[in-house]
Amino acid sequence: MTNYHSRITVRIREMERRSIRFFGGLSNRDAEYDFAYRQVIGECVRLLDVGGSESLLPLRLAKRGHSVTVFDFRRYRERHPNLSAICGDFLANTLPGESFDFVLMVSTIEHIGFGSYGAPVHEDGDFAAMSEAKRIIKRSGRIIITVPFASAEHIIPGFERWYDLPRIQRLFDGMHVLAEEYYIPQKRFAGRVVKFVPASLEQITMSDDVVRRYGCQCNACYVISKVPRAYFS
Repeated sequence: MTNYHSRITVRIREMERRSIRFFGGLSNRDAEYDFAYRQVIGECVRLLDVGGSESLLPLRLAKRGHSVTVFDFRRYRERHPNLSAICGDFLANTLPGESFDFVLMVSTIEHIGFGSYGAPVHEDGDFAAMSEAKRIIKRSGRIIITVPFASAEHIIPGFERWYDLPRIQRLFDGMHVLAEEYYIPQKRFAGRVVKFVPASLEQITMSDDVVRRYGCQCNACYVISKVPRAYFS
């Protein structure tokens, strides 16, 4: 019953996102999924989605012909010939180095290390996760990452971190940013944000308190790589 409920919950959320979009809105998760989907280029690439257990994005990418592995502390319930799943702690993975073209962490890295969703507590787990992601992507590979973003770092104990620019810069140290997008909340309905709109980095970082200004965190989306330009070997 738990497995059935889990798959139903994912689909209910997907229907909710589509409904918001149908009426002219855009949820933060919808913006993140769109960004990630657009940034996966090439044919039949090997892709690792870290933390994708409640997302249909890995399934969509598998249906495009890519070889997709989902790595999460929770089980991934979807099935497809191009899909495989690993259930465990990403910080303790034994994946071979330089084995993936893409690593996706869509609204994931901010939770790592806080004990979220039953995963182990690990100090600076986000830096450890980034180290692992860099280890397992090919030299020509890319990391696609999205995070909650604000003008000042904010921590919700036991759950997640909202990033600010200094921590992002530390997290990406030694890597090259190939693409970046930012979104700020614009419209609310029934107490929740139903429309995020594109913004500049300056709109977020120049505000003294972006959370107080907009009522919640913003979102940042990045593609980073070991090399300064995109190519496939």
